[in-house]
Amino acid sequence: MLLRTPTEADLPRAGALSALVGWNQVEADWRIFFDAGEVRVLDDGSPDCLAASAAVLPFGPGLAWISMVLVRPDRRRAGLATQLMRWAVERLGSTPCIALDATPAGREVYRRLGFRDVLGFTRWRLPAPPEAPAIALRPIDAADWHALLTQDLAAFGAPRAALLRGFAQRLPQAAFIAADGTGFVLGRDGLRAPQIGPVVARDQATALALIAAAQRALGQPAVLDLADDAAGVAAAFRAAGAEPLRPFTRMTRGAPLPGASRDLVAMAGPEFG
Repeated sequence: MLLRTPTEADLPRAGALSALVGWNQVEADWRIFFDAGEVRVLDDGSPDCLAASAAVLPFGPGLAWISMVLVRPDRRRAGLATQLMRWAVERLGSTPCIALDATPAGREVYRRLGFRDVLGFTRWRLPAPPEAPAIALRPIDAADWHALLTQDLAAFGAPRAALLRGFAQRLPQAAFIAADGTGFVLGRDGLRAPQIGPVVARDQATALALIAAAQRALGQPAVLDLADDAAGVAAAFRAAGAEPLRPFTRMTRGAPLPGASRDLVAMAGPEFG
């Protein structure tokens, strides 16, 4: 099988791969990796779907993410994910901190490659907005971005302005900020459902208000990747009939993760941190 850099012509087959394995990415998500990171694929000549993929995405000089480690179901248990992970780790060899978000199936593979657990989060399906306190919110506007990005940098630990601005352009109706500047929420479109996140907030009450506002604006079920220590938010989700779908473990190799603040209540997604 050929390990190579994909081209623009490969986007449909990359999208077919993520759809086939049950993920939520759309072409706009793949383009982020094509444009701002690097992607490698394994191609067995199937006209409809690539055999496997992996991507790396830098966030400044100190942190990079490994993402989109996907293997077509009929090609699993042949070492393809390990081969692609070794490429990604070697490619990021000079990066102080390498991070990824692991499913339970991938976690042991990544441990053998030197990755350590940092935190856990859970993907939820939200059928309706949760009950939330009455906190003053408003749509994000141009004047908010400096403060918003400063808050996100403190919570996430690395700059990601282009990523967040891109989310806001893709799903502007889900972009809200607390009127007192203590939190914000963004969202993006997805193949199976829109995704709410990241959510950065100084307290869980503000986080709940932001999440409820985003979902009301979307007017449809959504998914969200909630930090496991946000117990109050999770309780409100359950009361609203939300369903936990799958767990993830954030893992790092090298230096400690520069962020991992409790203000990061919901992730941008396992592919984006």
